Amino acid sequence: MRDKKLPTKIFGEVLQELRLQQALTQDQLAERAGTERSHISALERAEKGPTLATILGLAEALQIPVGQLMGLVEDRLRNL
Repeated sequence: MRDKKLPTKIFGEVLQELRLQQALTQDQLAERAGTERSHISALERAEKGPTLATILGLAEALQIPVGQLMGLVEDRLRNL
């Protein structure tokens, strides 16, 4: 059985990679997504799991479709 926290960990890794690919700081992403830097940090470190509203806000802030964001997470989970 898979670790229940694994999807949260993978989401954080994907989020950080996408943020860095766009040369954004945690502060910049947080501002775009309407949240706090500490929230972005907690997501990236898998200390918190994202809510649906957070996922939607992050996808918009990163200017990618929600399906693409979640697809990256899903693909990584599938390939473990």
